[in-house]
Amino acid sequence: MTDEAARQREKVQKIYSGESDYYITSTPHAKSSSLSRAAEVLKPEGGIHLDVATGAGHTAFQIAPMCDWVIPSDLTKSMLESTRKNGAEKGVTNARLLCTDAESIALRDASVDSVSVRIAPHHFSDVQGAIGEMGRVLKPGGRLVYIDNIAPEEPPEAKGYNDFEALRDPSHNRCDSLPVLVEMFEEAGLEILYTETIRKRMDFEEWVDRPHLTSGDREGLKRFLAEPSPAIRHWMNPREEEGKLYFDEIEGVILARRA
Repeated sequence: MTDEAARQREKVQKIYSGESDYYITSTPHAKSSSLSRAAEVLKPEGGIHLDVATGAGHTAFQIAPMCDWVIPSDLTKSMLESTRKNGAEKGVTNARLLCTDAESIALRDASVDSVSVRIAPHHFSDVQGAIGEMGRVLKPGGRLVYIDNIAPEEPPEAKGYNDFEALRDPSHNRCDSLPVLVEMFEEAGLEILYTETIRKRMDFEEWVDRPHLTSGDREGLKRFLAEPSPAIRHWMNPREEEGKLYFDEIEGVILARRA
């Protein structure tokens, strides 16, 4: 593991060890349209399902009724404790938790029937490596659904967007554009079956309601939305509705299959 990759893992564990229960009720994670979309696109039929970087387990538990067993996995132990609480509240009985790194998954080759990862890869130090690992643990013919925030294709706008995300969450590493992600899947030897984008409405005050953010951080984030470039204005659509600030995040959805 490189020093840079180790530092990125430390950032992730520092943030998510301290705020794990936040993700049980966080609207973008627990209630957004991409949650149901993951199961609708993947459509597993029994077997063993792996959910990578599960957070509080929302995607895993949405898919659990469609599988024999579901494995919610995460790098952070305290995050998995929140997963356990969430699963118990939902009455899920066919889940087995796994503490493992998305970029070095502690499962044998070709050991699961389907895989999901949702709103997490932007934290990974090596997205290409993680895609390769998810493909490795899939059985031949197995399918993977990947959902995450995506960045604009223009490099300056992508940098501005990623800087914005990193100010709010220091464990944010990088969002890529959808075409770049498709290339990563193809380089990993996975067959692209389907792609789409989802525009997700974000409540700014809820989005910045994080214990680690200072008032200065919140003001910096608000200024970015108040003075956007034309491309960012089109991409994020910052706006006021009934006296509240909203903006959009765009999620890319990729369905792929291991040959």
